[in-house]
Amino acid sequence: MKNIFSLDTISKKLLFILMSVALVSTVIVTLVFSAYELTSAKREQVQSLQSLSDMLSPNITAAVLFDDQETIKELIKPVLLRSDILSINVTNIENQVLGQLFATNVSKDTLSNNENLTNITTPLTLDNQGYGYLTIIADDSYIEERIAFYIKFLLFLLLSTFAVSLFLSLLLQRKFLSPILYLAETADKITTSHDYSLRAKQHSKDEIGQLATCFNSMLDTIEQRESVLESQVKSRTEELENANIQLHEFAYQDGLTNLPNRRYFYKKLQSLLDIDGMHFALIFIDLDGFKDINDTLGHDHGDLLLHQVAKRLRNCVRNHDTVARLGGDEFTLIIEGINDVERASEIAEKVKQSLMQCITINGAQVYVTGSIGLTFYPADGRSVEDLVKHADQAMYLSKSKGRNRYEFFSYIIEEQAIEKRRILEEIRVALNEDQFVLYYQPIFDLDGINVSKAEALIRWQHPQHGLIGPNEFIPMAEQNGLIEDIGNWVREQAIHDAAQWYYMSGQIMQVSVNCSPLQFDRAGQWVDDWILACNKQGLPRDTMVIEVTENTLMDPESPIQQQMHRLSHNGIDIAIDDFGVGYSSLAYLQRLDIDILKIDRSFIQHMETNESSIALVRAIITMASHLKVQVVAEGVETTGQHQILQQLSCDYLQGYLFAKPMPKEQFTELYITPLTSKVS
Repeated sequence: MKNIFSLDTISKKLLFILMSVALVSTVIVTLVFSAYELTSAKREQVQSLQSLSDMLSPNITAAVLFDDQETIKELIKPVLLRSDILSINVTNIENQVLGQLFATNVSKDTLSNNENLTNITTPLTLDNQGYGYLTIIADDSYIEERIAFYIKFLLFLLLSTFAVSLFLSLLLQRKFLSPILYLAETADKITTSHDYSLRAKQHSKDEIGQLATCFNSMLDTIEQRESVLESQVKSRTEELENANIQLHEFAYQDGLTNLPNRRYFYKKLQSLLDIDGMHFALIFIDLDGFKDINDTLGHDHGDLLLHQVAKRLRNCVRNHDTVARLGGDEFTLIIEGINDVERASEIAEKVKQSLMQCITINGAQVYVTGSIGLTFYPADGRSVEDLVKHADQAMYLSKSKGRNRYEFFSYIIEEQAIEKRRILEEIRVALNEDQFVLYYQPIFDLDGINVSKAEALIRWQHPQHGLIGPNEFIPMAEQNGLIEDIGNWVREQAIHDAAQWYYMSGQIMQVSVNCSPLQFDRAGQWVDDWILACNKQGLPRDTMVIEVTENTLMDPESPIQQQMHRLSHNGIDIAIDDFGVGYSSLAYLQRLDIDILKIDRSFIQHMETNESSIALVRAIITMASHLKVQVVAEGVETTGQHQILQQLSCDYLQGYLFAKPMPKEQFTELYITPLTSKVS
């Protein structure tokens, strides 16, 4: 049924247009004619009633003048003989009824309920003097009868028009559409058979005939082009086949080294896993020092180096083994038919020795080594993901052990990697759930009695493992980008505690905080955060101390140096931690705005047995004194060490001999004296 009424063909569309025009035109004409007739009937009734009223009004006016009600009734009674008049009413000027008559079966109630009424009121006047009103009420319901008649007439006319229009439309459709339908049929045959030799006949000389001529001309052109295209397609097909072969090579070949690339490597690995009884060794190789060669000699030399390395690796294995470049300076070897450590070790050693040989590039001699990781299929994994992951883990193990070596995968490596990921995730949880706490180790004066400084030391209050020291998680946080979040937390907590002690006691308790070099940024945002946090708490100058290592400050022109100067300028002191074990030259201290030197504990530990340690500590203290830099001795654990440091006039002492790191609450209780206690 839906397809019958859908305008999906030109025949249906033409039929729809013709019938729509005929029907719409008929409806419009009928509606206009009906409206005119109904309006005319209403106007004629009003004019007739008005003429009747005008004719009666002089005689009735005289009767009203003499208040002759009998005469009035006699004058108006004949009016009711008209079938459409329902009531006639005469009133004086004060609207008092002088005469009123109703047609048969008509009353006031029926008049009030009848909506189809025409009301004509004529003033009764004599010599321009009004004496009353003549009111005639007529029934215009006969107009509804006319409406019903015209509706029937309209329906009859529409049906007649529909039938005539349908007949004429079908007749015209056959006459005018047959040439177009013939063209469509011919085009369909050509499309189905692909026979462009067919032609359409010209049935008329009008526009449709011209269309048939153009259609045949188009077929001539298509037929000629088809023959040309067939020959072109044949040649292009051959070209595409050759290009496809080349693209396949590009898709699976590294353009720099001509080795198989990462995509080919994974496809090859999967194909080997699909072979029953297959076993092989997978070797991952990462070049050591390649970045330095790129940075010093340039990327062109680096590319040539990779090309030479590829040749050497190819010479280390058999022809049917696979050597691939994964990208950058990473290479892989797939050694088929090997599953014993001894044979794999021989190949790994051969690769290591081959890489160690000098490589000459454009007259420059360069040396590289390789960190090598080995794994076996199926012993070390039965999927591509597991094998690649385990070989990568073994390679990173060799890199962490000093590079230029090879290591075999063991599940201990994977357990360590899993443990590392677990710890990293737990560190993130610890940051979100506020599991970190700050412990404070007091720093005493030379007598070991008074405390005016403290070092903030982070601890991890693990929900399962208890209190964990920083050495177990800070290095991992530095390697994996979490040190910034930890450092931000330490900064806020340490500044908050220092401010609390200051407002509690009225005295500055100088708090030092260890900062990782990774926290420094070239834009200086880290410094801005420190300055803003101190100002927000209203801390006096010299309340906070930033501790950095010597190596952090080696280059006086570095951005870190400039940021240290900004900190010092804004009242945050700088301390060099573990002084004496880093940069050998002391001359750079003259150019730096350093406030505190903290002598490394390794020198303090040997003072009682090693005169050289005493001499070195004495030199540091003397030098710092001349530079007006305070000195803190770290790791003081014996009375003998304390006595020697007193003799050397060291400024401050820190170590287990005096106090261990302690929670903030305990530090507050022992070393912070409230203002109320001082007053009392």
